[in-house]
Amino acid sequence: MTDKNRDVVISTRVRFARNINGLPFPHKLSGQEEIYSVLMKNVVECCNKLFGGKFYKTGETEKLFEQSLVEKHLISAELVKKPYGGVFVADDETVSIMVNEEDHIREQCIMPGCDLDNAYAKLVRLDELLAQNLDIAFDKYFGYLTACPTNLGAAMRLSAMVSLPALTIGRKMNSLIASLEKIGFTTRGAYGEGTEASGFEYQISNQAAVGKSEESIKDIFGKAVAQIIELERRERDALKQRGGIDLKDKIMRSWGILSNCCKISSSEFMQLAGYVRLGIALGYIGKDFETLDNLAVMTQPAMLCMFAKKVITAEERDRARAALTNKTLN
Repeated sequence: MTDKNRDVVISTRVRFARNINGLPFPHKLSGQEEIYSVLMKNVVECCNKLFGGKFYKTGETEKLFEQSLVEKHLISAELVKKPYGGVFVADDETVSIMVNEEDHIREQCIMPGCDLDNAYAKLVRLDELLAQNLDIAFDKYFGYLTACPTNLGAAMRLSAMVSLPALTIGRKMNSLIASLEKIGFTTRGAYGEGTEASGFEYQISNQAAVGKSEESIKDIFGKAVAQIIELERRERDALKQRGGIDLKDKIMRSWGILSNCCKISSSEFMQLAGYVRLGIALGYIGKDFETLDNLAVMTQPAMLCMFAKKVITAEERDRARAALTNKTLN
């Protein structure tokens, strides 16, 4: 089924933070490999009951492959640095469960497009099964206990990866970010805290979850995303009128470079892809959003090395990125 909001929302993520009762948080825990072995075993057994997949241990997994998981947002860059930890990745790569990141367990489900309800429902099934098999740390007053105080309570983080070219070009993002902060949401780059937006892509997330139920957080977040979609589309219509032939020329030149280049860097790809995505939304380019969004992931550095089956230089990656882009778009 076609997602009617895919023009703005690239993907939706639901994440739960969970910890084991009586076990020190990961940053206070060392030399407890046997404990994590039991924890990992339980995670794998629960996941295998719901969907197929594979568990990867940090330190025992090829670094290039780990980096490709980071590029696909299946694990965090912080987990890769851990000497002892791991991640279960479902076969369809919508669900991943990190062990020994900031919390003992980080469950997440990422669905393409604007699909918050299905992402939440899928993760709840997993969470309930984990709770049946593990002694999850929960306090009747504070809720779920987490390593970071901002995650206390529901311990649920909702995120939407959104493409906002019109609001960015129209210099409306500062106002939007300030408005979102007032209602408890944060705006970051595509790879989370400390990263900048590229290709007009932003990650919108809720912040504190103390004193709120999962359903209320989900409802408020869903309404906020709906308003962002409306704002972007309204600004897009105004931009099309205001930009005229100059805007269309910029978009079509971006398409021309992407579909015919011989080499291209990751940063230039993202910049041009942002304009091409806008062109698809405005009806100038007859491609679908899913193809472009998947291409943005496949052309990341580690992914290109995985395709080449070896570590390749930046120059070789730029050529490989161009070749893959040409093949996909033409």
